[in-house]
Amino acid sequence: MRYPEFLKNNGRIGFIAPSFGCASGDYRICFDEALKFFKTAGYQTVLGPNCYEECGLGKSNTPEKCGEEINDFFTNDRCDVIISCGGGETMCEDLPYIDFEAISKAKPK
Repeated sequence: MRYPEFLKNNGRIGFIAPSFGCASGDYRICFDEALKFFKTAGYQTVLGPNCYEECGLGKSNTPEKCGEEINDFFTNDRCDVIISCGGGETMCEDLPYIDFEAISKAKPK
């Protein structure tokens, strides 16, 4: 098993929404407050394109677009750690669109 580095001061926290996003209501309010907290604590935040999407019942976006977001965040250097901003019930729909080989070769997060 490969372990990621600990998050450093002024580190970059990436947020993705591979299932349910934080587009409306209390989810949006709580997510925005969490972002403020992380910024106040000295961290940078990087939002995925699906964090504020609501393209289906209980799903931030299409499984294809959620898979793209997962691949992008796990294989790029824009963030040091990744947090799912909400949900998880429909992530299994994303599996056919995830590039597990590319992720396995990327720096762990």
